[in-house]
Amino acid sequence: MRTRTTTAGILAALALTLTACGSSDTGDDKPKEAKVDAPAYTEANKREKTKTGSVDLVVPDATVDQAKAAIQDYADTKIGDSFLNYGITVVRSDADKTYVCMGEWVKDEQASEVYTGGRVKGDSWPAIAYNCPDPKG
Repeated sequence: MRTRTTTAGILAALALTLTACGSSDTGDDKPKEAKVDAPAYTEANKREKTKTGSVDLVVPDATVDQAKAAIQDYADTKIGDSFLNYGITVVRSDADKTYVCMGEWVKDEQASEVYTGGRVKGDSWPAIAYNCPDPKG
C-alpha cells in the first residue's frame, strides 16, 4: 500500500512539473509560431474587377515564410471590403514564370463556396489558403 501511495505521489508531482513546463507566460497553451515580418515588396500585374482581384508581389530572394508574411500583409492592408476573392502570388522577379507562394484570400464562407467550390476553409473569416511549392528554394 505504501508503494502505491509513493508511486502515485511521484506521478502527480511529475505531471505537475510537466504541466508547469508546458505553460506560457501569457496563460495561452496554444503553440506559438515564430512571426516573420513582411518583407518589402512591389506590386506587379494587378488586376481587379468588381468582386475579385489578383496581384503579384515581387520579393527578391523570398523564402516561403517571407512570402506568406507578404501575402498576409497585403491581405491585411490592401484588400478592401468590397472584394470577395483575391489571388496573391509572390515571385522573386517580375519575369519569373514560377512562384514562391500563392495565397487565395476569401472574404467569407459563402464567397468560398461561390469562388472556390468550398475549397478554401477557415476557422475565421476572411481566410487565406496557401500553396507554396518554392521551386528554387
